Order: sequence, then structure tokens, then C-alpha cells
Amino acid sequence: MISIISGIIGGAIALMLTVYIAKQVGKAGAPGQLRFNNFMWTLAVACLALTLFPIALTLFWDHDKDLWAKIGLCIGFGLGAIYCFGEAAFVHGSFDQKGIVFSTPWSGLKQEKWKDLLSVELNDMCSWYTLTFKSGKKIRLSRYLSGHISALEMADTKSKL
Repeated sequence: MISIISGIIGGAIALMLTVYIAKQVGKAGAPGQLRFNNFMWTLAVACLALTLFPIALTLFWDHDKDLWAKIGLCIGFGLGAIYCFGEAAFVHGSFDQKGIVFSTPWSGLKQEKWKDLLSVELNDMCSWYTLTFKSGKKIRLSRYLSGHISALEMADTKSKL
């Protein structure tokens, strides 16, 4: 029973922290710039540490206990670390009165004009806004991206939605 209660409390704290961080970074950063701040780098380092912990545990203490569980943890957190480092280092963009330029390692460089914006939709499950343009291209702005609120406000004022 205690483990269930502590899991619920931990989940609630994690939820409150992510909502707080998302609100803090929305207008943060340099004007007209979209970039992940320290939150994504911290998350990447945390995932890397959680990847290395089972390895150290196996090498120095519990040599053969729960080997498959440790391998699963290494793979899961290792993939999370790679993803977070990729997001933090290579996702960036800029916007001005005319449009937006956004680049990710996953979908490449996208350059669009605000006047061509068709829709802005929030995906609550993934914590991102999807901007759809006449060209068919979609730009996804994470809630954890510094400046995303400023970009959405600019899109609202410059497009005819």
C-alpha cells in the first residue's frame, strides 16, 4: 500500500514539475529564437546517469542479479538519453513578422510564411503544437521549447486563422 501511495505522489510531483517548466520556458530565451534550454540538457544527463547506474551496479556489486532487467533499463534510458541530447543540441529555429524557420534532426529544415498557416493544433499527449501550412509541411513546437508561446502569438497575429 505504501508503494502505491508513494508512486501516486511521485507521479503528481512529476506532472506538476513538467507543467511548471513548460510555462516558464514558453516566453523565455532570445526574442525570435526557438531553442531548448537547460531543462532538456538536464533530462539528457539524467537519462545518461540512469543508463550508467545499472552498469556500475553490475560491475561493482550485484554481478549477476537481475541481468535482463538491468539490460532493459540501459536500453530504455540509453535511447531516452540519445533522443534528449539530439533534441537539445540540434533542434532550433527562429521566427519574425514574416514567418518561421525550424530545423530538427528528425525532419530537417522547414521554412514557412505566416500567411500560409492553415491551422495550429495542440497535441496534449505529446506536449506539442502542430502548425500546418499550405505546402503540407508541419512544424511541431514542443511546450518545452523556449520561445514557443511567443511564436504562437506571432502566428496568431500574422495569419488569418
